[in-house]
Amino acid sequence: MSSTIPQESIEFFRRSEDYSSHYRQQGLEDLRFSYGSQWPPEMQNQRHLEKRPMFTINETDSYIRQVVNQIRQQRPRIKAHGVNSSADAKIAEIITGLTRHIEELSDASNAYDLAAEFAVRMGWGYWRLRADYCNDDSFDQDVFIEPIWNPFSVSFDPYSHAPDGSDQTKCLISGMMAKDDFRRMYPDAQETSFSVRAVGDTTGEWLTKDSIRWGEFYKLDKEKHKLINLSDGSSWWHDEIPDSGILERAGIKVKGDRESWRHRVNWYKVTAVEVLESRLLPGRWIPVVPVYGSNIVVDGKTQRFGMTRHMRDPQQVLNFTQTAIIETVALAPKAKWVAASEAVNNTLNEWQAANISSYALLRYEHRDEQGNEIPMPQRQAPEPPPEGWLVAANNAHESLQRVAGMFDPAMRRDGPTSGKALNAEQQQSDMSSYHFYDNFTRSVKHTGRIILSWIPAYYGKRRVMRIIGDDGKPDLVTINDDQAVSKIENDLTVGQYDVVMETGPGYNSKRQEAVESMAPLLQGPNNPLMQVAGDLFFRNMDFPGAEVIADRLAAANPLAQIDDKSDIPPHAQMMIKQLQTQLQQAGQQLQAAGMQIKSRADIESMKEAAESHRLQIKESAETQREMMRDRTKQDDMHTKAHATLSAAEINGAVEIMKQIKQHGHERVLAAFEALVNQQQAQTTNGSGQ
Repeated sequence: MSSTIPQESIEFFRRSEDYSSHYRQQGLEDLRFSYGSQWPPEMQNQRHLEKRPMFTINETDSYIRQVVNQIRQQRPRIKAHGVNSSADAKIAEIITGLTRHIEELSDASNAYDLAAEFAVRMGWGYWRLRADYCNDDSFDQDVFIEPIWNPFSVSFDPYSHAPDGSDQTKCLISGMMAKDDFRRMYPDAQETSFSVRAVGDTTGEWLTKDSIRWGEFYKLDKEKHKLINLSDGSSWWHDEIPDSGILERAGIKVKGDRESWRHRVNWYKVTAVEVLESRLLPGRWIPVVPVYGSNIVVDGKTQRFGMTRHMRDPQQVLNFTQTAIIETVALAPKAKWVAASEAVNNTLNEWQAANISSYALLRYEHRDEQGNEIPMPQRQAPEPPPEGWLVAANNAHESLQRVAGMFDPAMRRDGPTSGKALNAEQQQSDMSSYHFYDNFTRSVKHTGRIILSWIPAYYGKRRVMRIIGDDGKPDLVTINDDQAVSKIENDLTVGQYDVVMETGPGYNSKRQEAVESMAPLLQGPNNPLMQVAGDLFFRNMDFPGAEVIADRLAAANPLAQIDDKSDIPPHAQMMIKQLQTQLQQAGQQLQAAGMQIKSRADIESMKEAAESHRLQIKESAETQREMMRDRTKQDDMHTKAHATLSAAEINGAVEIMKQIKQHGHERVLAAFEALVNQQQAQTTNGSGQ
């Protein structure tokens, strides 16, 4: 079948071009006109030959930019809502935050703004969705929203009539690639030219001298297939249903079946003769989203146009009248001096150069040769611009306002007007272009549906993802957490969800409005509302330090401790906080009582220890006294013994001296030995006592 895809894409290209060539040609002219190419070619040629001026006062572009910038200021926001019993509010919030992550990651604002500007200028624009790997070394994929820079490169399904393009079955996007890159990426592919070309796609052929044209062909196949309904409430295609044995063991039975259509989105990258790549995409929609301006059918033909179409005629009238006024003024003769020849005979050169020189003084002769008075030279004023051209220019300007439906409130009032009245007039002007914003919102909503259908395929396994909140603050959440207890947490593959759009001012504008509304309510000393909502008031402000003040006020505010992301309702969280506070206070009281009891016990222990220590000291003192008495007694005994010994020694020495004198030396020695023996015997007897 792949061999027939190139021929099918070429045939689809021809049918789409035949269907859309008329409004594509008009849209191309509108686009050129809005950017300043506003003079008809034949008039340009004639004026160039005659060297006449051509001025373009492009007021059309200013009206278009007002509408486009209003869309930029109030971009619609995607919000997921559950639609069946399997859906969960918390999962819906995660999907919403994941969608914001996809928009932020792919810089989707570029794609949105470009498509919206094309829709306002010429009637239609596009963006697309694709999936790609997060990094070169990763297997995880992310969804990206990409701009289509040239809407004329898109051949859209001629049978699509939905305002968001959700009913398209085929789409072709063409592009160019350098031959060297093509040969490197597809070395075995053929380089074959393609002869047909689309309006506005000026590159023309699929193959040129240095590049080759390729196409991305999307095809939605609808196959009639049998759908099986099981007793557990699930539905399966007949060729994908689990084995009957598995169903029997699980106690699941087949309840019924019916014929249904199975949608498969196929993507092919093709040249004129072969398929380079192919892929089956998730979901049931072709991921190319159109944005329409005015999209109506007239005489069986679709007409698509933006603001420029009906502003072309009054804009051309304005250019022509302004050019005519400037041309008239430029070609008008300069103011001349009228004077009698006798008055300027002697100063003729000064008066002839008066229009090109800035003389401080111009002289003239006030009397002739006969002495007659000569009138003073008079300046002859030139003709003013014709009044009719000025009226025509003003009418053209007013016609532009009426066609655009956008009026300057300052030009419509005669006196002072209240701010409320001015706001009402501005809203009245905005209503004339609101269909552009509404159509843009439909397209963003369809983009959200495509993302929801792609999430199970590209975000269906456990990953840590960045989730962006309403205020733009990121948070990290683990999705499809199969490591959680008892169930898979944050499972994005279960439940059905749909998209609800949020429109109006963005978060920053709402925050500023909240500050202006809250300021009068929080005025006055000791305002109780400041204690309740003061942190919110300061958190919405922009000056440095506002977040610090808000955090300090929140620390003293129990209501600020509520977790908005928790599954527990706020009132239950408050009850839990109160119980926790009470338990904390009770714990503090118990701790204080325990400390008091402990201090009392410590005092009693100290008393007992002191008493015990006193008794120990007393007993130790008694013991010391007993020991001192014993020691004193022993010392007395030793002293007496030594005293006795010393007296005996003295007596012995005296006796020896006597013996020496009486008996001589030998008898002295014998007496000395006998004395020593006697002393030893006395010493032994004293130790024994």
